Amino acid sequence: KQWYQRRVRGVVMSVKYNEENVAQLSTVHKLPCKIEYTGNARVSDLLAIAPDGSSSFRGRQLQQTISSIPQNYKGFVLSKSKTTTDTEEEEFTVTHSFKQITGWGWDGKPTKIDFDKLIAVQSALHEDLSSEK
Repeated sequence: KQWYQRRVRGVVMSVKYNEENVAQLSTVHKLPCKIEYTGNARVSDLLAIAPDGSSSFRGRQLQQTISSIPQNYKGFVLSKSKTTTDTEEEEFTVTHSFKQITGWGWDGKPTKIDFDKLIAVQSALHEDLSSEK
């Protein structure tokens, strides 16, 4: 197993991963509602996707937009494995990886995710400012 560790807003975040989990490719769906469930779901059993990219969920019409992650990056599905409050540390485990996110919208297609912008914002937030004067 390998580790990645980073301090974010005063909390040490540790991510455990192994090559098996990283290689296990998953499909990620972002729905415009809250479902009281976290975990794997057989989306194909819940959403019959038409050739035009539409579907319905619990009687409501949905439209999809697929957003791909830039070529040199990977997305990871994380599961929280431990929180230690006295040391302000959180530990996560990689369960799957993904190359795209399918976003769903009630009232038309959702906006495509601009991963390049998200990566730029994330880089700026985690930039080491200690060397600046």
